[in-house]
Amino acid sequence: MLAQRLTRKENPMTEPARKTRIRRPNLGRCVLLICAALLIVGFGIFQGDMAFAHASVVRAEPSPDSILSQPPGRVSLWFTEPIEPGFSEIQVRDNQGRRVDNRNSVVDPRDPKALSVTLPTLPEGTYTVAWQNVSAVDGHAVRDSYVFSIGEAPTPSEPLSPGSRVEAPEQPLFGSPVEPVLRWLGLLGVLAAVGGLGFELLVTRPVLARRNTNKTMRRLCVRLEDRMLKVIWVGMGLFLLASAGQLLVQTSVVYDIPLYKTLGSPLTSILKDTAWGHLWLWRMGLLLTMAAVLGGARTALLRRQGSSKLLPLFIRVGALALGGAVLLTMSLGSHGAATGQIRTAAVFSDYLHLLAAGFWVGGLFHFALGVPLVIRILDAKERRAALSALVPRFSALATLSVGTLIITGIYSSWAQVTTLSALATPYGLTLLSKIGLVVPLLLLAALNRLWVRPRLANEEKAGRWLRRLISGEAILAVLVLASVGLLTSLEPARQVASRQITVQENSLVFHDVAEGMHIYLQIKPGQVGLNRAEVSLADLRGSPVDNASDVSIRLRYLNAELGENPASATPAGQGRYVLNRAYLSIAGPWSVEMVVRRPDAFDTRAAFRFEVAPAPNVSSAAIAPSPRMGKLLWGVEMVLLGFLFLGVGDIPLEGWRNRVGAGIMAIGAAGILVGLFLVLTA
Repeated sequence: MLAQRLTRKENPMTEPARKTRIRRPNLGRCVLLICAALLIVGFGIFQGDMAFAHASVVRAEPSPDSILSQPPGRVSLWFTEPIEPGFSEIQVRDNQGRRVDNRNSVVDPRDPKALSVTLPTLPEGTYTVAWQNVSAVDGHAVRDSYVFSIGEAPTPSEPLSPGSRVEAPEQPLFGSPVEPVLRWLGLLGVLAAVGGLGFELLVTRPVLARRNTNKTMRRLCVRLEDRMLKVIWVGMGLFLLASAGQLLVQTSVVYDIPLYKTLGSPLTSILKDTAWGHLWLWRMGLLLTMAAVLGGARTALLRRQGSSKLLPLFIRVGALALGGAVLLTMSLGSHGAATGQIRTAAVFSDYLHLLAAGFWVGGLFHFALGVPLVIRILDAKERRAALSALVPRFSALATLSVGTLIITGIYSSWAQVTTLSALATPYGLTLLSKIGLVVPLLLLAALNRLWVRPRLANEEKAGRWLRRLISGEAILAVLVLASVGLLTSLEPARQVASRQITVQENSLVFHDVAEGMHIYLQIKPGQVGLNRAEVSLADLRGSPVDNASDVSIRLRYLNAELGENPASATPAGQGRYVLNRAYLSIAGPWSVEMVVRRPDAFDTRAAFRFEVAPAPNVSSAAIAPSPRMGKLLWGVEMVLLGFLFLGVGDIPLEGWRNRVGAGIMAIGAAGILVGLFLVLTA
């Protein structure tokens, strides 16, 4: 290890060797123990069925804006994820606002993503379907509505035209305006806590608490640990307050009540009756257990005698494992679980992303607060020696973390955006803003590594530059976390883009020649609902016929007797005649009959048969990650992570000659094997 290069003869950090050597735990074993603890805790995320986030509509029956010949017996909705039965409902109201359903909304026990309500026999008219649900994962509450008609159609505000956009009404960006702020503060707190533990175990303790360091260095180590522990406590307190705020906001949004009315039975119901509440309770239980463990660490810190020297180390490892479990509960309620058949890979990537952010961003906070203490306590020679030993260790940890963040971030971005067009959504624009903040952060980190680090051992001013650049990195990291708070509060880009897809109209086009005249008919879009019929007339030479006194159009459904309602098209010039309100009320076989009356010729008749397609559902799942591509990219991600771990373990950590390097390289080799297996089987 790089810290071992600071020997007793070369370095003021050493003191004369003692006759009795106190055996201290090996750092390699600690690192492997930490990794094993986090992996064991995280293994359970892949054993159960996971759900999505943001319960948006995939399909509806009856479909939006449909015109039915017979009253339906039920309204059914299918969503992008399982929903909470006790907090999800469909209401059907007539044009007077009266509720007409049977008030028996139920979630299908065989399909927790399906919600339905039965209807009595309804008279002809227009009806509004209003629904609400609560996500069974992240607790997002969604409300929306649409209309359908029985036997008649609503008066259109404008005729349909090619490229009409079919969209569901947009949901508010956030359930509450304070939600992104609470998520940001929560991330800030938990990453500071996890990062502090990682920074102490992997950076400061191995350098400053070695048996060959002098008393000044040991005193500095104790001061740094004490400061870090205080920051960790502040981080946990901030996370606790932010989580409590999220609980209040969640209760307010779900019940649609003010915050001051959430205490009592509404809040208790959220905790007892929703999956979001159960996950919140697990998160708080793990946090409080972590606090209890760290309380024991504080006691051990004050009793550094005899056998108690090992106790603080093992307590820190246990607390770090609990912090990893807290991050796991956040991944289980994230957008990573909202990706259908690739949810295992998405949750895995999200969890690694959070862990890497904790070690790097959280470590930055503690390094920025620790450098002033190093400068104040040590003299110039000791200060240069300490910083030149601390920076390489943190640099190796940061390289591993940043590489992991980039690789897992690419996969998570693909899972939530999927198509380039989705970058135009609020989620996509926020993601681009986050990347824009990460770039200068990486530039500062590169400046520290390439310019400051080589000068630390010999130049006093390098320490001052290190302090400034580390502080700048920490400030930028806070801004990056603010953008993450926005991202986790927004609906995934692919779901929003799915509802914004332009419907490509498949117009029905017919042609006939009768009585010396060409007759062209185009029906747009040729689907269930309101259509536009356009007739074009031309003589045999191709000149438009615009003297028709009447162009009558009669539509008839062929599988049942629904009646016939002939209508006359309106002249539009140049031999064109338009009927803006042509109703095709049901999917299936239809016929259209036309009669063209002219003052100087016999009546001309034409008839055509055609099939009517069902009206399209506005779906939030039209854009979804491909399972095969997801597995392939997951394999590529694992291979890249494996090479990253191999490279960091070999170059900064001295490879197989060092236990830490050997452990990191072993993890990398395992990652490559797993990744190759995924790629080959994909």
